[in-house]
Amino acid sequence: MITNPDRRLFLRGGRPLAIRPPWSLSEDDFVKRCNRCRDCCSHCPQGILAPDLLGFPRVNFSKGPCTFCGACAQHCTPQALVMDTAAPPWLHKAVFAKTCLNGQGIPCRTCGEQCDSNAIIFPPSPGGRILPQLVTADCTGCGACYAVCPVQAIDLLT
Repeated sequence: MITNPDRRLFLRGGRPLAIRPPWSLSEDDFVKRCNRCRDCCSHCPQGILAPDLLGFPRVNFSKGPCTFCGACAQHCTPQALVMDTAAPPWLHKAVFAKTCLNGQGIPCRTCGEQCDSNAIIFPPSPGGRILPQLVTADCTGCGACYAVCPVQAIDLLT
């Protein structure tokens, strides 16, 4: 078992960091403070939190969206998650890949239909293809669009 998270992060090879639960401290502070008790994972009503390879909680949007209910933060004894309703829960936003069906000429609006904040729009574009566009200010990064994409063309990035 690897017990040095700094070494593990170095060995990650530049791959993006896992998405931590909402209202997480910065990655460095989160890793220092989180004791890997998994209380946040067991109290997540959506069941989208699971430990990563080192035992730290990460969000798995393939299981569904985050509703920002705050249960994870409420049960975080070491305060690696600090719920502040005046601040956004995180800075992640949806990003669409070129593999989107609409870009291939196959109509699909699944992501937009799942977006409760109406942050995904489909304006007409030259050439007749209607590509999804993100209204960044409206996107909460909840991940509702992620799991339903039939070709996995959506990622959540900061």
